[in-house]
Amino acid sequence: MEFNCLIERESFLLNVKDKIMTICNHSIKYTFDLSLKVLITWVFREKELNGFILDDLIVEGDGLNMKKLKLFLGGKITYTGIQIFYCFNGEINISKSKATKVCSLINRQTKLKFTCKCFKKSALGIERIHKEIEIQKKASKNGLAPKIYECFESKNCVYLIMETLEQLQDQAFMEEDIMLFLYSLIQIISVLHQENIVHKSIKKSHIMFSEDNKLKLVGFGKSSNTNIQNNEFRLDIFKVGIIMHKFYQKQNFQDDQFIISKDGNSLLESLLNWKSNSPLELKELFSHPYFKLLKSEGISLKIQCMNPKFKTRIFQDEELESFE
Repeated sequence: MEFNCLIERESFLLNVKDKIMTICNHSIKYTFDLSLKVLITWVFREKELNGFILDDLIVEGDGLNMKKLKLFLGGKITYTGIQIFYCFNGEINISKSKATKVCSLINRQTKLKFTCKCFKKSALGIERIHKEIEIQKKASKNGLAPKIYECFESKNCVYLIMETLEQLQDQAFMEEDIMLFLYSLIQIISVLHQENIVHKSIKKSHIMFSEDNKLKLVGFGKSSNTNIQNNEFRLDIFKVGIIMHKFYQKQNFQDDQFIISKDGNSLLESLLNWKSNSPLELKELFSHPYFKLLKSEGISLKIQCMNPKFKTRIFQDEELESFE
């Protein structure tokens, strides 16, 4: 996209593409590589967005163009001033290490609800935070992780604004639901591995659902996309086996015994003892006899979800920084 803008009352043309933004006129040209390291502060005039500050440049322009630019740059770079755009709606959870927490936010203008993952910079380091966000961005482009809308940074924290997803209920499911759940999860792992991403810490709490019941993964804090060891690919498959075991353990809890079909036991053994390091070999699992019912009857996704539990009170604006 491109549009006219002003810098110190001089006319410039702003042009932005996927990874580069240029601002130039007949005598001066500014070029910026778009990455999470780039910080933009948005400028308002009479409550209307009319510009931004980047590397000491104050760029002014039409309000509609600036809104379009902000939308285009969302997730590609980092903004400051999260409290200008969002207010707290409630807390979802805090990690055991207290290095991250997940909250519910409401956009002040649209009143829409979003999920925000807050990273404490002093505990994780900015490079590690950016790595996790970039991996999740790559996964989200394939619909395997929550959509990322914007990234903000304050003195002590980084805030990742994402779509709100549903959690899986902690209950016993029918076998048809377990089959489809596992099939979808293996599909996600297969695509991640083809994209050279290993999750390494998949568990039931990392598995979420979109409004249309599409399964997505969260919790990419330990993920890797470089210097991957062969056993890390196998670890993801092993984790799926652990999840499968827990599903059937929950299903048979009242009978105090673990009952699983012959085909189910065969799949479980394959998952727990997977030997291959090649993502392409995962196609063998899709044709496993355990999944034959899905293909013969065309079962649709029926797994029920559970809305995240929010605290009932409304947080004050200053509590957005209380995590710091």
